Amino acid sequence: MRSPAGRVLQWRWRGIVLVLVFAGICVAASGCDLSPPAATVNGVSITRAELDARLSNALESRYARCVLELQGGSFPSSVTGVGGSTVNSQMATYELSALVLNELIAQDLGRRHRPVTASALSAARQDLVAELGASSSANSACPSRVTAGQLLRRAPSEVSSQEVGFLAELEQLVVAVTHLNLSTTALQRYYFLNSSDFAEVCLSDISVSSQAQAQSILGDVSSGSATFAAEARQSSTDTETAQKGGVLGCLPSSELEGSPILPGISSLVPGQVSQPIETTDASGGTIWLLIQLNARTVKPFAQVTSQIRLMLLGGQNAAVSGELSRIIRRAQVMVDPRYGTWNGLKEVMPPASPPGKDLLAPSADRVSVSSPVIGG
Repeated sequence: MRSPAGRVLQWRWRGIVLVLVFAGICVAASGCDLSPPAATVNGVSITRAELDARLSNALESRYARCVLELQGGSFPSSVTGVGGSTVNSQMATYELSALVLNELIAQDLGRRHRPVTASALSAARQDLVAELGASSSANSACPSRVTAGQLLRRAPSEVSSQEVGFLAELEQLVVAVTHLNLSTTALQRYYFLNSSDFAEVCLSDISVSSQAQAQSILGDVSSGSATFAAEARQSSTDTETAQKGGVLGCLPSSELEGSPILPGISSLVPGQVSQPIETTDASGGTIWLLIQLNARTVKPFAQVTSQIRLMLLGGQNAAVSGELSRIIRRAQVMVDPRYGTWNGLKEVMPPASPPGKDLLAPSADRVSVSSPVIGG
């Protein structure tokens, strides 16, 4: 069974359906947009100005890039183009795809008479914070030591508002399609029936290279001739925790599933130390651990409400993906030829070879030469 964190990571509004676009094109950043729309979705225009604003935010704000990247999907590994103040075609088409999909969902909610309320937006903001906080990326654009809440506050306000709005609309679609009950009463019922999913253990560790050494340290700690913290500082090879007296902190019990640590601490009460546990370090070498259980807790309902919502919503992925496919098949989408063509299913196909003058020429969009452009 996947851990709650793993299930949360499965929930990606951008990952439910991939709308891929490829090409290079000069775009305007702001101001009066006299050029044709970037795309038209069932008669509703997505203007170049709208697309350009999102591209400029992603180009100029690392917080904006982080918000987008942590939501998964097919976020480009690089966003900058070949010239100054440019983004590459992958970034431009990624954002255009998101705008097309969002417009389709918004139109479908309109047909269903399902407006996005202030309470739905508030819940979606909390859900987005929980989603961002549970996500990570090996090559992340994210600043270090910034919480998910700080990330949303530091990103340009239009980016935060748009991402919260996108998620709120998708969540509304899920509820409309599946009749999922997300009331407080339903969430509380799930919490009490699955309380073990929200259990945490607070631990300290000592890592050594031999069982004999681990057994000797355990003997000293058990007899009272030494403290666990002092032994950790003196003997532990875990450089991250040794200086803190071995303190690992608290983590969900579910994250230890499949680990030899879980059975090693299962019978402990707070304050007790495990028998030596054999495992491997990051390089694959054998190490022996002593684990001290500091506390067992269950996160209160208020702290996991969004986590429960995301797990329940993520469980509806198959049904919502099918509905999105139907929405997309019925859609009339026109794309500026310089971006590509809509194939009638779920993606924009690239043009054969856009004219060279359109790739880096700001004047192609009839705007100021200072506007950012898309590089190839």
